[in-house]
Amino acid sequence: MNALKGLFIIASFFLSCEKDNSVVNQEPMQEQGLLDYVPENYDLILKDDFTSFNRENWSKGMTNDIDPTIRMIWNRKTGGEYLLNDSYAGYLIDENVYIQNGHLYLDNKKETLQGTDPVGIFDYTTGWINSLQKINFNGTQNSIYIEIKAKFPKGDKVWPAIWLIDDSEVRSWPPEIDIWEYFGKYFNTVNSDQMYMRFIYGKWYDHDNHSVAIENFQEDYNASDDWHIYGFQWTNNTMNWFINGEEVHTKTKGVQVKDEDWPNQPMCFVINNGLMTVVEEGNTVFPNSLVLDYLEVYQEN
Repeated sequence: MNALKGLFIIASFFLSCEKDNSVVNQEPMQEQGLLDYVPENYDLILKDDFTSFNRENWSKGMTNDIDPTIRMIWNRKTGGEYLLNDSYAGYLIDENVYIQNGHLYLDNKKETLQGTDPVGIFDYTTGWINSLQKINFNGTQNSIYIEIKAKFPKGDKVWPAIWLIDDSEVRSWPPEIDIWEYFGKYFNTVNSDQMYMRFIYGKWYDHDNHSVAIENFQEDYNASDDWHIYGFQWTNNTMNWFINGEEVHTKTKGVQVKDEDWPNQPMCFVINNGLMTVVEEGNTVFPNSLVLDYLEVYQEN
């Protein structure tokens, strides 16, 4: 357990999922932290300190490592098993996901690689993980609070994200909750150094989103060098975002998001570093890393 959480007293370490692969109905773990940002009346149900790569929680890339038919929905024309779509410049490889000194690293590297799915020559590689059919939850049915201690990479071209996707038996896109999605530069606009908090909803052929950005994110938070605690709460009528316990954004059912578009299905994690195709390298330094110290999931009791 890491020093910043030194007053944490946790009797249980990892909690396996039930056969339905949902952590929602699990019994709570023991006493939560004494000095932390967890909402009242929430119990810890899953914790990963990243002392090792726990395959009960995670698969590398965009597919389930036990059943490859369980996968993210990549673009049929421009994507494949190792590239979500051609907005991304980095080809996914397992070697860019590793544990070092009790931290999870997801690297972007500048290196030439011959891709097989999709086929092509790539100038960059990157690291992704997912929790498809391993960790999932429905915050509308059982309120959830997620807490992550992390460092985000900086540079014009970087595009790291921590997000949630549909993990139903027959998954669809949308919905997508981008809990923390950082843009060194936002596509081919002049916008830069922005951390987005986004919810995408509707149908794939007619989708919409509600997005709010924290401006000057690296400038204000020095987030590539300093650890921060990133929190996200999902209930039956709100989504709330926190940095170091301070609320930075809220979305409310029936206000920012129509009632009928509010998510109500099990969702799982996707955590990735990334690089944007249409953005030049600029001040980007390679390699760069999205680094996680721990991830915790709490459920309202």
